[in-house]
Amino acid sequence: DNAHPPITPAKACDPGSIADPTQRKIYTLVVKHYLACCSRDAVGRETELTLKIASEEFVAKGLMILERNWLEIYQPWERWSTGQGELPRVAIGSRIIPTSLIMKDGQTSPPQLISEVELISLMDRNGIGTDATIAQHITTICDRSYAEKDANQRF
Repeated sequence: DNAHPPITPAKACDPGSIADPTQRKIYTLVVKHYLACCSRDAVGRETELTLKIASEEFVAKGLMILERNWLEIYQPWERWSTGQGELPRVAIGSRIIPTSLIMKDGQTSPPQLISEVELISLMDRNGIGTDATIAQHITTICDRSYAEKDANQRF
């Protein structure tokens, strides 16, 4: 952000020489932030990785970081993520040998039940329907058995 330059460290010193741990952390943050602002942008691609093992396909979506640049300096405060994890760098069509394969037992569980007021609030927050149509949306999802009310009037 060119409108707000970083705080510029005025003096170089060994962070280990700063006795107060809070002051040491602040100094380290300021220096790393300054250096990260002067560094090149990180380069990455949001990608989908498909692994074929025997007749099964496994798909992973995430970020493949090609050049870490400023991310390398600004650790541990900054991570670049698509929310689905970082994928290893691989070329299209390449073959890889997994280092481990883990199958975990488990099952999904339904979300907790919510009241009609909570449902309307969630719909409003996520831009589903208008004040005039929300009631009709709720009726429709119940008529189609996408949701049902229990004895306590919760979905």
